[in-house]
Amino acid sequence: MIGRLIVEMILLWIFYAGYMALLVHKRGPLGGIFFYPKVMQTRVVELGLITDEEIKKRKTSAWLLLLVLLLLIPGVMVLCVNGARGYFECCWQFYVLFLGTELFDWLVLDTIWVALSDWWLIPGTEDLNDTWHNVHVKQWKMAKLIPMGIPIAAIIGAIYWIIGRLM
Repeated sequence: MIGRLIVEMILLWIFYAGYMALLVHKRGPLGGIFFYPKVMQTRVVELGLITDEEIKKRKTSAWLLLLVLLLLIPGVMVLCVNGARGYFECCWQFYVLFLGTELFDWLVLDTIWVALSDWWLIPGTEDLNDTWHNVHVKQWKMAKLIPMGIPIAAIIGAIYWIIGRLM
């Protein structure tokens, strides 16, 4: 079971990396501007690089797609691949997959790709880099998500458990 969860976690990492690539493939860093602090969003609008409406539209569609990916794919893994049917079984498997995905997001995306590379820098916003472009901005993310993930896993696990009973 542990080996299967590790493989599933790696698959989730690939899906998540594909999701991020999809967001930024046409517009570069502006494709993910809604991830930046509000001060950065305001600046790029002032520079005429993007509009507030486009930020809102991209944010809404991106969050909907992310929610589908982070709920549907683990659900298929937990229920169909792993065959979980008990409530606790659904909860802990989702919790492990959720934390694994968040670990990838924190370590690979937020720290290595965003904070340590210059790819996400937007010309004209250099004076705002300290608001988001360093490793300390998200250093406590995982420490917060470990306890916060428990009630999330309890709720999602209940949804999976109900779906599993209907299958």
